[in-house]
Formats: sequence, structure tokens, C-alpha cells
Amino acid sequence: MTAQDGAAAHPLIGGWRLRTWVSIADDGSETRPMGDAPDGLLTYAAGGTMIGIMGSGDRPRFATDDVTGGSRDEQAQAFATFIAYGGRYEVDGDTVTHHVETSLFPNWIGTQQRRRFVFSDDGQMLTLTSPPLVLGGATRIQRLTWERVDAGG
Repeated sequence: MTAQDGAAAHPLIGGWRLRTWVSIADDGSETRPMGDAPDGLLTYAAGGTMIGIMGSGDRPRFATDDVTGGSRDEQAQAFATFIAYGGRYEVDGDTVTHHVETSLFPNWIGTQQRRRFVFSDDGQMLTLTSPPLVLGGATRIQRLTWERVDAGG
């Protein structure tokens, strides 16, 4: 089902701000790959398009204001602490599938990224959980919690 298939707006639709990002190992241990205060926005449009941008909340500024500038070290650090992608999405039960059409990480373009979702009782918090993904050289489950900032629709 896509968002436009149903008469009532799906609760995913709208804008969300990233509040926590936890990476979970097979042994249950947890790390926070983007620190204690990650930053990010996620939007699901009623027409079936999504955009997600997320990263570390304390990313250092470049020495230059040139958008395509920066030293190789600055560029590498910026890439390593930020994820951005977008495309179409579909909902099936408690799973949302992101059909990646554009991405900062080129290997994701043309892939499907599935996430299980759960809402808080009041619908103001959304938790997305990935299957195991390689992040920072380790394969782990990623659990991101988002707070609603816009009801959309």
C-alpha cells in the first residue's frame, strides 16, 4: 500500500525530527553512532515520496564557506557523519520500504531499505528499526526514534 491508496492519511505522513539513534550488536550491546544528540529530519509525503537526512549533532564546520570546498579530511569527516537519501515509499503492515532514488551513499541508489515502524501511544514518536546494516565497519541493527514536528497531509 502506498500512502495515496488509503482514504485516511497514514500516521507516517508528515515531518519528524531525529531524537535518538542506537546501533545494536548481536550480543545486545548498544552504541550511539552519531553521538548522544543526533540531528536529522524525515518526511513522508502523502503522495508516496520520502526524504531522510540524519547525522551527528556536533559536526564540525569547514574552514571555508564554499559548499563544494573543504579539505579532504573535512569532506571525509562530513561524509562519515551524515546520511541522506530519498525516493518512493510503500507501507505493508508494520514495515515501510524506502525505494532509494537518490542518496549521499551511491551504493544505496536503486535499493530497497526496509524499516519496521512503531508509534508511541500518542502518535508523537516514531521508532524505525532496520535489519542488520553495515555502519562504521560493523553489521548491526539500527534503531532511530523520531519526534513528530508536522502532521503533514
